[in-house]
Amino acid sequence: MSMARSSRIRGLGEVNLRVKDLEGMTRFYVDVLGLKPIHESEKHVFLKVAEGFGGHTQVVALFNAMHDGDKNAPDIKKTTLHHIAFEIQLRDYAAERRRLEGLGLEVTEEEHPEVHWRSAYLHDPEGNLVEFVAYDERIS
Repeated sequence: MSMARSSRIRGLGEVNLRVKDLEGMTRFYVDVLGLKPIHESEKHVFLKVAEGFGGHTQVVALFNAMHDGDKNAPDIKKTTLHHIAFEIQLRDYAAERRRLEGLGLEVTEEEHPEVHWRSAYLHDPEGNLVEFVAYDERIS
């Protein structure tokens, strides 16, 4: 498919997850993954991933699935979310994997030679696949 112009996308603004246990999932993403809460309510929690583009902070947003009245709630039978990936420095990769395993989490690894990525995968408390990915030019 050919495009007449290049994309204007400059980064990923947010990933939103509909969760059953807002408090438990918030603890995981804050205490285990180290994200910082930037807004909390009974309906949702916004967690900072990194500085974004043009003033929009990159976030993971957790939305309480038990809260009524959300006209934008996804049909969970139709969602196609595979996983969420967080970029980390290669120099931090081994230590981060050991830290996660030390917390009792099952971590699996995979190399992606086509893009030179080293990936560590784990599941959050509600079964979503989370990836920690680092660029490694040695992978080919």
